This record gives sequence, C-alpha cells and structure tokens, in this order.
Amino acid sequence: MSLGFRLSVVIFVYILMGLGMFWLSVGIVGKKVRVKPFLIYAVCFGAAYLLSMLASFWLFGEETVFNGWYNVVHSLICYTIEAAALGVVIRQCYGIPYVQGLTASMLSHFIIYTADEVVGEAAATYSPLFDRMYIYTFVTIIIPKLWAFFIAFLAAYVLRRSGFYRYFAALFSGGLKTLLIVSAGYLLMFVWTAIDYFYPNAEPNALYAVFFFSLITVVLLWVQFMAMYTAGQEKIHVQEETIAQQQAHMELLEELQQEIRAFRHDVTNLFSGLTLQAQEGDLDGIQEFMRKTSSYFDEKLGNEIKQMDCLNNIRIYPIRSLLTTKLAAMRQRHMQGVLEVLYPVRESQMMETADMLRGLGILIDNAMEAVPEKDGQIRLVMLQEERELYIAVANNYEAEPDLNALSEKGYTTKGSGHGTGLSSYRKILSRYPGFVARTYLKDGFFVQELRMPMRTA
Repeated sequence: MSLGFRLSVVIFVYILMGLGMFWLSVGIVGKKVRVKPFLIYAVCFGAAYLLSMLASFWLFGEETVFNGWYNVVHSLICYTIEAAALGVVIRQCYGIPYVQGLTASMLSHFIIYTADEVVGEAAATYSPLFDRMYIYTFVTIIIPKLWAFFIAFLAAYVLRRSGFYRYFAALFSGGLKTLLIVSAGYLLMFVWTAIDYFYPNAEPNALYAVFFFSLITVVLLWVQFMAMYTAGQEKIHVQEETIAQQQAHMELLEELQQEIRAFRHDVTNLFSGLTLQAQEGDLDGIQEFMRKTSSYFDEKLGNEIKQMDCLNNIRIYPIRSLLTTKLAAMRQRHMQGVLEVLYPVRESQMMETADMLRGLGILIDNAMEAVPEKDGQIRLVMLQEERELYIAVANNYEAEPDLNALSEKGYTTKGSGHGTGLSSYRKILSRYPGFVARTYLKDGFFVQELRMPMRTA
C-alpha cells in the first residue's frame, strides 16, 4: 500500500473516532454538536495520542513496542488524557460542569471502543484473504470504525430525544454518588485493555459479540436507572420543600389578612373622630389626622403590601416560595427583612433552578446567622436586567468579618457548627463560567453580590 493511502486511512479513522466520541459525549449531556468545540477537541485528541506514544516509547523503547505492557501503558495515558481533554472542552464550550463532561466522555469511550473492537476482531478473524490490501483494509478497519460511529450517532440521538441529560445531571448531586459514577466510568474505559492483556487469544465468536453488545446495553440501562432514581428522590425532596414553602406563604397571607382586619377596625374609629372635627370646622386637626393616618397605614400595611408586590414580581415559583419562607422566619426571629424586586424576574438565567435555590438559601442563612441578636437587619435585592440577573444579600453585624479569611473553608464569626455553607456556595458557582460573585463591606453591612448571565436566544 502506498504511503498516501495509509495516511488517508489514519486521518479518516482519527476524524471518525474523534467525531463519534465528541458526538456521543455531547449527546449524553444534552447539547448539540458544534464545529468549533469539535475542532478544539480534535487538537486535544491528537495531542493526547502523540503524548501517549512518546511516553510509551520512552518507557519501553522502540524494540518492545506493541507488547502487552506497552498496550496497557499506552491505554492508561492516552485514554485518560483523551477523556480529560473532552471534559474540559465540554465545560468551556457548553458550560457543563467538568465532572459531568468527564463522565460522559468516559462512557462514550467505552461504548464506541467496545463496538469498534467487537466488529474489528470479528472482521480480522473471519474475513477471507483478499488479493488486494485495499479491500482487506476496508473490511477490517473502515467498516468497524463506521459501525462504531453509527452506534455513537444512534445512542446520542436516542439519549437526546429522551431527555436523558436531565436525569444524568442528577447523578452528581452528592459527593459519594459523583465519586462512584466517575470511578465506574473510568474502569469501563479499560475493559478492552484488560481483555487484550489477560485473554490475548480470545476467539470473537457469536457468544463473544452478544456478550459485549449486551454489556453496552446493560451499562446504558444501569446509568439511566440510577439517574432516574436519583432524580426521582431529588424531586420528592424538592416537592416536600415546596409544600413547606407554600405553607409559609399561606401563613404570610393569613397574617396580612389579619392586619387588614385590624386596620379596618382602627380606621373606623379614626374616621368617627374625623367626622366630629369636620363638623366643628377644625381644618388643622383634619390635616394632622390625615398625616398620622398615612403614617399609620405605612407602618401597619405598607411594608407588607410592598413585600407581597416584590414577591409577585418573582416569576420563578420555587425562588418565590424560598424567599417567602425566609422572610417569615425573619419575622419570627424579630429580624427586619426587606425585599426589593423592582422588575419581574424570569426563569431564563443560565443557572439551574435547583442550584439557584441552594446558593440563595446559603447566602440568606448565613446572613440570618450573622446579624446581631437585637436590631438585626437583612436586605435582599433582585434586579432583572436584559443580560443578567443581579442578586444582593446584605446584613448588619456585631463583629466586622475578615474578608481575607472568607476564602478559608469553615470560616465563621458564630462559633463551631457554622460557616460550612460558603464552600458549598463556591462549589455551585464553580460549575457556571461567567458568573461573577463579589463580597464587600458598606455602611455597616456585609454585602454578597452575584451576577448571573441570562441565556441567549
């Protein structure tokens, strides 16, 4: 075979396998294939392969290349770098958390290479000897790669159409679950490496093929089952929290209703006195009465009605329920809570609602812990702009916080048992490139700001 033909085959296989890996990984996380991210990954894929080849040559030397240990080391280095690079590309180009992109790339690697190796081994073992090497190359190399790409394309299409990515993200809600799924994905990448090393003379018969294609199916079903189960458990937990928040909302409405009834009774008495002043022509007394009545109304109902208007501006119902619950808790603990939402807040920010709930809850809980026991004040601001959502949580304090120490895990001004939320808050933000968090002191208040980019159409 000519050198040009060999190079063409290598380039074709390189592009086809790389595209299949990229296509399936992006499909697992629920995104569409774009040219620029694929080109970036292609460069990383080539660099990983070259680096693994050089490392293997350096360890074993050219004369021992392609022996058993060479294949093991080559696979460990190449596959690991390949999966890590694809995880980085998915994070940077699609905004998917790195651990999700990494796991998706490892699962894609297992599916594609299993499909390729099964068909490739069978073709190499059972295909007749052709007179021309071009046909033999097509049967033993090109066809298996095309089959692997078809499997990747079909799996990506099915997973994307079924909305699998929504369940897949739920697998990474806890540290232990994340460790288990990443470890399982990493081990699956080296199934074929282990088989080649321990069973180099295994015969690729029908049972052999059925076993490995069944393994692909079982792995996909297992991942989907675990993802759906985890998502279901989280949904139950969210529903329980939502019910509790709705109860708090109803309690606030009932409290406002009682305030209105009391105000109605008081206004009836006040207007009785106003009637006598009007009959006597006491204009100064009437003006004083109107001034006091306006002040009385603002004190009794004005703040409550303003809070309700601000809550109604929040169109993300779980966030509205969370803020209702927190404001009710502030009232019970005799804290002055002020909410400002000037414009409707819509659900189009890039952060997932569940992460937004956790992050905002951490900021408010920390503020409630940090305020003085008497005269505690908390201000919550949500400002919807065209390209971002601005959130600020501010609280007064007894002892001035050390801003430099806030980056330390577990830092708190309230003693042991507190201060664990900020590390979780930073972990949530780390999943979303482009988010800007800022912390500072101003006018006796500790302020934490967050700017969240909006999704583009």
